[in-house]
Amino acid sequence: PMLGLLPFQARELAYKLGFRDKLAGEAAKLMMNLAKVFIKSDASLAEINPLVVTKDGQLLAIDAKINFDDNAMFRQKAVAALEDESQERPLDVRAKKANLNYIALDGNIGCLVNGAGLAMSTMDIIKLYGAEPANFLDVGGSVTADGAIEAFRIILADSNVKGILVNIFGGIAKCDVIAEALVKAGQEVGFNVPVVVRLEGTNADKARKILAQAKSQLPTLQAASDLTDAAKKVTSAVKAA
Repeated sequence: PMLGLLPFQARELAYKLGFRDKLAGEAAKLMMNLAKVFIKSDASLAEINPLVVTKDGQLLAIDAKINFDDNAMFRQKAVAALEDESQERPLDVRAKKANLNYIALDGNIGCLVNGAGLAMSTMDIIKLYGAEPANFLDVGGSVTADGAIEAFRIILADSNVKGILVNIFGGIAKCDVIAEALVKAGQEVGFNVPVVVRLEGTNADKARKILAQAKSQLPTLQAASDLTDAAKKVTSAVKAA
């Protein structure tokens, strides 16, 4: 990896692909240039497809595709400048600007969690109890109150969402911060769908008190004792709606 694709390796590849003479040298040069682009641009994929030999013996890259590592965009300013938000879904753009990991899915239960592993297990248990997740939304370990509020806004902006399961394990992100953000989001945006909340970890007891005090303002809000209870409650509420 430190040396990159070496000339003798590229030539060997070219011969194994059936190139000979001048074309073998051109193919080897093309492969080395492609490898350099891959490394220099922090790509996760650099692909030429199709690569063709014309009837008059020219080697041509007819089409190509490059994917870039999002985590490297801070040092790939020229690549970042090419971004066209009009080609992305509006909610994806909003989530990116709020530093949220958001992927829209086809179900009807929105998921708000902190941590990718927790997001996966939350989606799994929703499916286990007969429903389908509407999104993967990970607010991350260092979420702020504003970030959590924007996360709720994004979930509620999806017309397919008929219920929300909030599954937070408080570590760096404290449960009471999420609870306060949840209440504030409910006051600002309004929860017109069932919202079931499971909170464990740092300041969980304080968070439960915050939610209990807000129950009169947010009648669709329910607390859950654990993840299984949360999944059962949100799927039942959605089915009953």
